Formats: sequence, structure tokens, C-alpha cells
Amino acid sequence: MKSATFAGGISLAFPVIACSSKRGTSAIRDRYAQLDAALKRPVLKRELFPEPVIIERIELLRDRSNCICRVISKDSAEGVSIGHPFIAKSSWPMFQHNLRHHFHGKDARDLDQLIFNAHESNIKRQGIPLCVQIASIEFAILDMLGNIVNKPAGQLIGDLIHPDVAIYLGTRLGDLRRKEPKISLELVKQDQEETKAKAIKLRAGRGDNLGQNNENAPGRTERLIRMAREVFGNDMILMIDGNGTYDVKEAIRIGKILEEYNYYFYEEPIPWDWYEEQKQVQAALSIPMAGGEEEFGVHAFRYLIGKEVFQIVQPDLFYYGGMIRTMQVARMAEAAGLQITPHISGGGLGYVYMLQMVSVCPAAAEYHEFKMFHTRDANGTVVPVESKAEPFESIDGIIKVPMGSGLGVRIDPNYIKTHQVVRA
Repeated sequence: MKSATFAGGISLAFPVIACSSKRGTSAIRDRYAQLDAALKRPVLKRELFPEPVIIERIELLRDRSNCICRVISKDSAEGVSIGHPFIAKSSWPMFQHNLRHHFHGKDARDLDQLIFNAHESNIKRQGIPLCVQIASIEFAILDMLGNIVNKPAGQLIGDLIHPDVAIYLGTRLGDLRRKEPKISLELVKQDQEETKAKAIKLRAGRGDNLGQNNENAPGRTERLIRMAREVFGNDMILMIDGNGTYDVKEAIRIGKILEEYNYYFYEEPIPWDWYEEQKQVQAALSIPMAGGEEEFGVHAFRYLIGKEVFQIVQPDLFYYGGMIRTMQVARMAEAAGLQITPHISGGGLGYVYMLQMVSVCPAAAEYHEFKMFHTRDANGTVVPVESKAEPFESIDGIIKVPMGSGLGVRIDPNYIKTHQVVRA
């Protein structure tokens, strides 16, 4: 309206708006066309497998709360994955009754389509519990396929881009929210000194995903933000995760403090599905916004990326249903000029899946989530695992991606034997 008026009168306003609207609509259409083109590209490198790979057995193994997926091909190739450390224990019946038949007896080379079918046939069961089980199956199949062609799982779905992954610490979630900032930061510093990580993620608010501004103690988040900068200095990359604590007004207020102390990104300050409100928060701040860990739908990420609701998208490798779907998000992010840092849940083999994914991830951000090597399964048992190639270690905050076949790790067979095959 202003430009039309200055150009010579109100009579010009409507034509200018109409032209502007058409240009805007065209730009949006073009943007989504690029995202759709990225989504249509096959992910699994089928050309690596000239002969069919028939999945003869797909098994769910359980020991109390912990779940393992094991797949075996008709030619006796095997793949194994450790399930999600706390969701799999309640959603495992989906594996048996709703998912297993989509993969049993099928050609693993059709993995893209098999995963699509598993989601679409369970449309009334959609959500994180279903995705967690699909991811477990996919990880095991990629492990098996990698073992067949002697390639890391990541390189079955993309080309090697990042053989070394720079990490950000995502540890001490409970401590950062329940203990005094001075005490919790001392614990984080122990992890930082062990890994020499150059980046750290802290936690804001109560993390209850209610958007009601709940804090475990008044002013605690502000103290944590300021004290962390004092403890770790100006060279440390700091970021913070709100886990949906705040409403729009409070999210913006906290964001301004983060900007004052030069934080790297601001993750999920308001509930994850408040898309329009998130756009309001983003518009009011200059700090990059990150989010997407709770999403389980392809179209949701298409919207988030198309509308640039976040500058950094974070599909969780379990919650979103595996690496193949995450690669689709990465390709959309690349097409839109955004970044991706795959989210991982604590426990299990989350860091292994993360390393494989990031190794081939286009549009990958500079730092990626890490919650230490000695992670525990759903029973609290440390998963006995070793790299098939170079040993796992963090040197100056950088971890080499395991380049052995499949997931690149060897799980102690005696540990697997403690789990029993679920028959019903």
C-alpha cells in the first residue's frame, strides 16, 4: 500500500497488490516444486544389489523392557538393531501385528517402498510409537544390506560427505533442569572435558511441552544462560532447548537473552505443533531456530521447510521412522537452503545411527547431537558394542564415522542371547 500511494495515488494500490500476490504465489509454488522433486528421488542405492535380497526372517527379540530387531536373508546375511530405549517397550506389539508382514518375504532392495507401505497401511496408527518400530526394522535391514556389500549403512543411502562428525553435547538433560545451574554446569563440564566438545546444548524451562512458561525455579533459565557463558567462555558454541516450555511472549523474551549472550541456536521454545506461533517467535528474533524432533509425517516437514518455520530441522532418527525418511528431509532442506541436524534419543545405539546418517547427509549443520558412548538399553544395561574398524573416541570434539560394514559395529553375541524371540 505504501509503495502504491507514493507512486501516485490509491488507485494504483490494488493492481500493485495483485501483481505482488501473483509473484509471491509463484515463488511459493516454485519452492514447493523443488521440495517435491527432492522427495521423489529414490534413496536406497538399489544398483549396489544386482540380485534380490529376500528377507526370510524378521524377528523381535525381548529381554524385559529392551527390544532388538534381527533380520536374516534367504542367503543367511544378518542385520541387528537395538530398539528405542523407552518407547519400544510399550509399542513392540505394533512390530508383530502391524509391521512385520510388510517386510517378511520381501525384497530388501525395495526398502524405500516397503517403508512407505508400512506407514500408509497404518494411517490410523500414525505417531512416534509406530515410527520407532519402523526405524528399528529399517536399521536392521540396512545393517544386513551393508554386511552383504561390505559398505557402511550410510553409504547405502548417500555418498560419503562427512567422514568425521563434530559433536555438540546433549547430555545431563535432567540435571540441567532439576539442579542449580552451578551444579549442573559442573557436570556438563566433566562431559566436555572428556570429549573436548566445542559445542554444548543446555535446557530451558521445565521442558513439559505445555507452553505455560513453567520453570522449576523462578529465574533459573536466565541464570543458566548467563552462567554457562561465564563457565565455558566466549569461544564455546552454546545452544538451548526449550522442549515446548514457553508461550510466544516468553519464548521471545528468553530468545532476546540468548541473542545477548551469543547462543548458536534456539530449539523448540514453544510446543512442537504450534506452527503459526513458532513463525511469530522466529520473526521477532535473529537467533537461528531449530525444531522438528517430534514430527512423524513427511508432509509436516514439507510445510516446515517450505515455510521456513525453522532454519535448522531436526528429524529424530527413531521418532521420524529411520534414515531413509530422514534423507528425504535432508534433501528438502538442501533444496530450500536450510540446515539439518538429526536428533537422537538418549540410550541404545542412538549415536551409531546418528554417525551413519550424518556421514552422508547433505545440508548437515556444523555440530551434531551426542550423548556419550556408554549408553544404556531400556533395562539400564550398557550395550556391549565395539566398532568394526577404528575404535570409538571423541578427539577434540570430533568422532570418526565407523567405516565397517552395515552399522559399523559388532554387538556382543552373548548380550543378544539374553533376549528371546517373541513368537506371538
